[in-house]
Amino acid sequence: MQLQIDPHQVHLWHLYVPEQDDPAADEAIMALLTPEEREKHGRFHFARDRRRYLMTRGLIRSLLSRYVPAVAPGNWRFENNEYGRPGIAHAPAQAQRIRFNISHSASLVVAALAVEREVGVDVEHTARNAPLEIAGHFFSAKEARALQRLSAGLQPSRFWDLWTLKESYIKARGMGLSIPLDRFSFDLDGGAGEAIGFEHGLEDDSAQRWRFWRLQPDDAHAVALCLERMKDESEVQIRCLKATPLLASVEEFQGTVTRRSADT
Repeated sequence: MQLQIDPHQVHLWHLYVPEQDDPAADEAIMALLTPEEREKHGRFHFARDRRRYLMTRGLIRSLLSRYVPAVAPGNWRFENNEYGRPGIAHAPAQAQRIRFNISHSASLVVAALAVEREVGVDVEHTARNAPLEIAGHFFSAKEARALQRLSAGLQPSRFWDLWTLKESYIKARGMGLSIPLDRFSFDLDGGAGEAIGFEHGLEDDSAQRWRFWRLQPDDAHAVALCLERMKDESEVQIRCLKATPLLASVEEFQGTVTRRSADT
């Protein structure tokens, strides 16, 4: 069944990586990969990393073919930009409008799809200890001070909120860590949602170019979404969907996934 995405929508796909191998499913996904992808898969030392890589590649290939059925999952080709962000190579006309971004934690893969505008997504496993000690190196001075003012019990949640928001922004820009994380800030205490601000000399069109959301698909993960704003746009619909390997089934979350959403 072909899936449709409206220009005012973002489709946010969630795939929980199976803990155990499924030889039949793994073989079917492996058949979709290019020789280069199969070689990279084999270079991972740990089985869990090989499984996550396999699920991630199978997911994006299967997803794209659900939106553009004319291209079989095994026929998609990808290329990285100068900063390492992957995109569709030699895109057919039906796929030229699609933008996608992928993030993964130890057990959850999240893929964001939009049309005709940039999108970035980040997911982090928040059940692990937050590395608060790195905030002074990777957060802006304003963010680090606001973090330190919080009680010890609230600091981990704030850390993950800031980290995922920052990652989603640099991924939407398609420039990765070439954008210093301490050169832009999020004010989460101002009452106006996720308000981004830029340090002098950091090139961007405008803070108003971007919209941000924070989501919590379960008790162990935090997700942030960054989306390029369309002209005169008032609302965006975020469809949160669960996927299984090879998209054997699709299930849509109903509201409970969204923890907080805000507009800059």
